[in-house]
Amino acid sequence: MHLLLPYFIILIVVIQLKLRKSSRNDEKSIKKFWERESQANSVRKKNIDSLDYITIPRNMEFEKLETSDSDIIKLKTSLLALRDKKILNLTGYTNTDIKMEYGVGNLTDLSQYDDNYAELTRLISNLGKLLIERGYTNAAIELLEYGITCKTDVSTNYTLLADYYRENNEPEKIKMLTHTAKGLNSINKDVILRKLED
Repeated sequence: MHLLLPYFIILIVVIQLKLRKSSRNDEKSIKKFWERESQANSVRKKNIDSLDYITIPRNMEFEKLETSDSDIIKLKTSLLALRDKKILNLTGYTNTDIKMEYGVGNLTDLSQYDDNYAELTRLISNLGKLLIERGYTNAAIELLEYGITCKTDVSTNYTLLADYYRENNEPEKIKMLTHTAKGLNSINKDVILRKLED
């Protein structure tokens, strides 16, 4: 037991040193965050009219479907209702990033536009999946491919398309999906890439 005591003491000292270093790093990170946040809060409102807003194309196949399926109608109606709203992909941006880039006065509007984007990508994925299940494959694929052009990070959008491309012997399109996924600014990127590799 006495032989182990010096090692135990050394271990305690090493742990304490690591904890102090970690605490100092945390304090620096917090200080840096608040400095940046303070700086962001002083950025003047910028013109955001020319940003890369997303529009929902007209006359897509899903829009022209004549069906009494209440689930399809509900999702379709919700998706088309977004046509009158501004939609902007700000995936990967924090509130501080948005304020630094576009000014604090735009934060509320831009957050709403980003929420609209999240709703759009969710609806595309859900409606695309449902259309495939109900046998409206062409409409589903067109819609899901539109989701890819919007740089969605909903993994289901990618896997549904990959399954379809595999079944129809279109490996080059799976490569295109992988290429798009690699360019995403999203925490879901690695999950999507793993699923595409599988």
